[in-house]
Amino acid sequence: MKGLWYLIGVLTMVLILINNPKFTSLGGFSSKSSGLNITRSTQKNLQIIIIINIFLFLAWTIVYVFSSIIY
Repeated sequence: MKGLWYLIGVLTMVLILINNPKFTSLGGFSSKSSGLNITRSTQKNLQIIIIINIFLFLAWTIVYVFSSIIY
């Protein structure tokens, strides 16, 4: 249960770091000039996935807190 909580948290942080509106490619992370191009629709979809992950993280936190109180 705690492992899933950590996984959702780390995945959310990675997605937030990938979603940088100033860069149009991920060339900042690698030395290659042929980075992964992020279009507006891809960026919008990434933002939706980030919002869903944040809600999952908060919901899983509430479930984890209530389950630790019960046991």
